[in-house]
Amino acid sequence: MKNSYQEIKNRRQKIIDLLNHQKKISLDELSQKLNVSIMTVRRDCSNLANQGKILQEKGIISLVKPEEVPFTDSVSYIKQRLGEEAASHIEKHNWVFINSSTTAFEAIPYLLKKDVNILTNNGYAGNLDMRASNSQIILSGGNVTRKMIMSGDLAVEPFLKIFADWAIIGCAGLSLKRGISTPFMEEAKVNKAIIRQSRKLIVVADYSKFNQFSNFVIGQASDIDLLITDSFTPRDTVEGFIKAGVQVIQIQL
Repeated sequence: MKNSYQEIKNRRQKIIDLLNHQKKISLDELSQKLNVSIMTVRRDCSNLANQGKILQEKGIISLVKPEEVPFTDSVSYIKQRLGEEAASHIEKHNWVFINSSTTAFEAIPYLLKKDVNILTNNGYAGNLDMRASNSQIILSGGNVTRKMIMSGDLAVEPFLKIFADWAIIGCAGLSLKRGISTPFMEEAKVNKAIIRQSRKLIVVADYSKFNQFSNFVIGQASDIDLLITDSFTPRDTVEGFIKAGVQVIQIQL
């Protein structure tokens, strides 16, 4: 029988606790202390390393201090995995809307390996190498911010002229009670148009987005056809969305 999510979570917390008492520990010693196989320990440590919590070198692990390795490294990895999974659900010749989310943006390089049509308000998509791709990227236009995000009425208009097969969006906050939210009013208008004009909606959200609420609601949990998150999202949170009728994929890191 597979270990439960809580058992895995507790075991990984024990690894951190051990490292708080001793600076370094070998994988073999850790296996003995936790009374689990070396393969289980390796998997746990790889997971914690991807989060940016520990370092691994020649079978020795140590705790990472916040100032030594920026947490953004592990966040970027999670976003890339969520984007990759989202892209895997898109079929040839589909029309796909992508919002300004950095997580949703991670789906685009994988979509470029297919023959699809992408409309996005993320200006950075214009810098991607299209030479070996049969896909096309269309930028929405509109007011451009310093972060290369396009917003305003001119950004909304192109989305209203097309019915997409899929939309892939990220968000700042996500909860069953308050829905999908974003902090920027002008982007909220674009996101609402994306959701309205899409036959199916994929939301990509890492564990930090759940039970959070930002300034502007762009949709409800009932709008989501597929929710893609990571293995750090608590299981009871995931089960809440499943009970609400949302299909959820939880990526194992």
